[in-house]
Amino acid sequence: MKARGFTLIELLIAAAVTGTVLAATFGWLWNVAAVAHRADDRAQATTIAAACTRAVMRDVAAAVAVGPPTGQHPARALALRHDRPDVAEEHVLVVWDPSRGVLWRNASGTYLGDHVTGFAVAYVMDDGGLVAGGDMQAGHWAAVRGVRVDLAVTVGSCLQERTFFVAARTP
Repeated sequence: MKARGFTLIELLIAAAVTGTVLAATFGWLWNVAAVAHRADDRAQATTIAAACTRAVMRDVAAAVAVGPPTGQHPARALALRHDRPDVAEEHVLVVWDPSRGVLWRNASGTYLGDHVTGFAVAYVMDDGGLVAGGDMQAGHWAAVRGVRVDLAVTVGSCLQERTFFVAARTP
């Protein structure tokens, strides 16, 4: 009578082949997960940068005056005055908090975006010159006609940088 089943050698060979296939599959899945994670980081950074850009551009375009950001560093903050018909005058303050990586509007709890790793403000003067925010002189605020913002957002290993100019309305 002939014995049925697998021999020990056959079982060991099947286990070795299965282990090799699983090891190769694990490496492939690990790489796919890393690629998906980088794509997710890129999408998040792009979304945050776009949202911050739209919000700041909208606020600057609606401003009738740009002034010194009281209590904030002028290279990292924008102080704007909105004056719309039938609406009370609004003072808008946009500030980057580098310690938390947050760009906020009007209050530190009302943020436009997180993961912000850079926010630099420069001012376009009425003669077309560009003055860095930290170099603004006290009497020159009335001559500001626009704003240039350099924005950087980093999520994971993905960096999104935006530079944009926005003209401010003049009273």
